[in-house]
Amino acid sequence: MAGYAFAMLATTAVLCISGCSAQDKKLKASDDVMALQQLVDLSSDLKSARWEMFGTPEYEGGVPGPTDYMTLVAEIEPGTNADNFTSGTNDKSVYIVPEAARPWISSHFRNIMEKNKNANLDLATAAGCHAYQANVKKSGRKVSGFSCEQSGKVLVYLSLF
Repeated sequence: MAGYAFAMLATTAVLCISGCSAQDKKLKASDDVMALQQLVDLSSDLKSARWEMFGTPEYEGGVPGPTDYMTLVAEIEPGTNADNFTSGTNDKSVYIVPEAARPWISSHFRNIMEKNKNANLDLATAAGCHAYQANVKKSGRKVSGFSCEQSGKVLVYLSLF
């Protein structure tokens, strides 16, 4: 009887530990263009998009703390109207959260994020980057950040809060 109780206890412990992984809770990058367009109004048609929304600090397990920032990073291929992403001013600076250099972003854009993480990116010194604003679809609230264009791809970085 004691062996059976020990086996049940050990099995329960293993299932709890393996089933409660922080990795399972992390959001993953999405290729769902429709879901992105339902989240924010990008005012352009898109051929493709890979995007991710994440909090800062990112939850790594343990007791979760408050989220200071909620950020949306997207690498998109615009359809016919790419001007919306490249027509903003470049006389601003934008704070880049430390986790912004997502592993799935192309190397040019990831380098911009990595170089400026946890600092302000001066858009005047970042080639091809401009201030960018969009509206959250559900609330209509304006969110701001920047966009960068290179080789037909556009990086969109928006601070949601």
